[in-house]
Amino acid sequence: MLRRCQAADIPHILEVEKKSFKPEDIYSEELLRFLCAYCGEHSFVYINDNVLAGYIITCIEGGVAHVITIAVDPEYRRRGIGKALLCTAMQLLADGKVSEVFLEVRASNTVAQALYKSAGFEQVEVLRSYYSDGEDGYRLSLRDKKKAREFCLYVEKPLDNAR
Repeated sequence: MLRRCQAADIPHILEVEKKSFKPEDIYSEELLRFLCAYCGEHSFVYINDNVLAGYIITCIEGGVAHVITIAVDPEYRRRGIGKALLCTAMQLLADGKVSEVFLEVRASNTVAQALYKSAGFEQVEVLRSYYSDGEDGYRLSLRDKKKAREFCLYVEKPLDNAR
């Protein structure tokens, strides 16, 4: 079940961060708390069997949506949760609330890149030494409302309780 991010979710989001990202990329609890509050209208968690299985934090900045962070607990991956979460940001574009959705991704994160490209995102910039360990990142962007609508239309409901 998708629902908006709440302050009580922050410790659980932090746990998913720790399981999903390199230690130097993990956001602090204080920053996550701020982002969940500041960008709360467009930030969601996915709850599976009373467990926070994934989250997305999306902020609107100057008429564009920036996916700040998105992750799914490794135990719950490959069930459509990431697609459902990503769709919350893409829906902002599909509904005309923003003109673009963009995000950054590690050059080595080919799994995430495949998801974003399947959703219609295109690489618009190489971010040299973007990450604290010196790895490059890519800025990906989606401006096509039709692609956003189509992707979200075909996103299946995530498989709850699947083990």
